[in-house]
Amino acid sequence: ALAMAVPPPPPESWGLDPLFFANVKVTAGEVVGEHPALVPAEGTNRGVHFFHGRPTKRYELMGHVVTLTVRDSKTIFTLDDGTGCLECVVWLNSAGDDGGATLTAGGGAVSNGDFSIDLRGLRLGALVRCQGRVAEYREKLQLKVDAVQRCDDANAEPLFWLDHARCVANIHAERAGDAGERGVSRDKPREGD
Repeated sequence: ALAMAVPPPPPESWGLDPLFFANVKVTAGEVVGEHPALVPAEGTNRGVHFFHGRPTKRYELMGHVVTLTVRDSKTIFTLDDGTGCLECVVWLNSAGDDGGATLTAGGGAVSNGDFSIDLRGLRLGALVRCQGRVAEYREKLQLKVDAVQRCDDANAEPLFWLDHARCVANIHAERAGDAGERGVSRDKPREGD
């Protein structure tokens, strides 16, 4: 028998999901691939997406910078993580705002949560970790970056992939458990079934 899709939770319960306010580790292929795992929630203007059926709005990606364009008001780069390429945009503050004049490709870092926007480390070929929101611009999805950091540690990328795999596995395990409790058939039988 085919497994029935679990309906998405109602909007009033989205904030109760721990993934809703977290930076969920996703791949570029899950955002812009042929079969994306991020599905926009209706009526949210792409502000909220369902990631494997869970409501989310903030994302973290890791990959190599393959294009880089620096402009007065923004820096645009393409991130390639091996599953696909995603355009990322860092909007720069105007002069006089929080470090706006110094936030250029040769400038300094501006703190933003757990890590900062440090455009000095943003170079072609660099391995970077980005956090932000997925948005649509001119009918194309992009990541509006809130934080970017160059990763010099050789273990950063495999650890990112392990965290991502663990997150997806946990989501699928929870969904299989929920489906079993509601009498909906599961994708895989449990041991002893």
